[in-house]
Amino acid sequence: MLLILSLSVFYSSFGDTASGLEDKKTIYLTFDDGPHPIFTPFILSLLDENGAKATFFPIGNRLEERWEEDDLQDLLNRGHAIGNHSWSHRDLSKENNNGTIFQLTQSSLITEKLAGFQPSCFRAPFGALNQSVLDSADSLGMKHVGWTVDPQEWSDTSVENSMNHIVKRVEDKAIVLLHDRRFLALPIVREIFKTFPTEEWSYETLPDCRNDNEKNSRSVIRSKGDVPIGKVEQVKKVGEGYFFSGWAYDPDLPNGGLQVLIEEPNDLYPVSIVTDSKHDFEFEIPNFEIDRPVCLWLKNEGSLRYNSFIGCHNAYN
Repeated sequence: MLLILSLSVFYSSFGDTASGLEDKKTIYLTFDDGPHPIFTPFILSLLDENGAKATFFPIGNRLEERWEEDDLQDLLNRGHAIGNHSWSHRDLSKENNNGTIFQLTQSSLITEKLAGFQPSCFRAPFGALNQSVLDSADSLGMKHVGWTVDPQEWSDTSVENSMNHIVKRVEDKAIVLLHDRRFLALPIVREIFKTFPTEEWSYETLPDCRNDNEKNSRSVIRSKGDVPIGKVEQVKKVGEGYFFSGWAYDPDLPNGGLQVLIEEPNDLYPVSIVTDSKHDFEFEIPNFEIDRPVCLWLKNEGSLRYNSFIGCHNAYN
């Protein structure tokens, strides 16, 4: 049995889930108003417990104050996506054009500084929109993404009330609005996974928020001595096995050869996985019983710091 990250310091246990790769409905989990120094890391771990991906909409000035480059790269390493939620959470529908441009541009610039690219999507604070806001965002290359399910955990409601709201409204391709600055989001996410298990539901990033050039954009800002970065881009069933592919880049190995570990630090699956000269990797786990998400790490070859975690990924029946 493959091991996974533990939240035992926070929850005593998690319900078991199993997930297939085909013919599943999709839920888009989204998190606004972060990052939070405590709750955001717990949410990331909870998502990895379930091999789930999500989209985060941080507030620009909080992102600048609270996170360094490696923090945002870690979120992206795990397979999540990032959007724009304005610089200081102002009601954009009440701003003039210059004010809206400032709010969106400043937030995108701090994301670009940390991640190497500007977001392709945004979510207006409070969902407050008008045509001027949409036109301003369009001029900056961003599409607006709203939500279809809002349990309003920011209002200090109960988990039970929030879940009643969610259960009544979730359908295929539902977009669930949560806030990683709120403690209540943690037990709600846990209950979502229990109610909508990964054997029946796939948890993905929002299509409008994905970056097709993420590999190059993120790699170009890394320098020698930085920890590796990467991303699993595909997991699919092939015959009786499972095929993984993605990319990984360490500026201390400009010609490739970066080692990918399954379940760092002991590399529990005995196969040699290294990146090629284009910094891509692929491998297959054949005839292998997998009842937990498969977690991957990148072996740091630079200055003595730490290996990089690139998320846990569902790959079982």
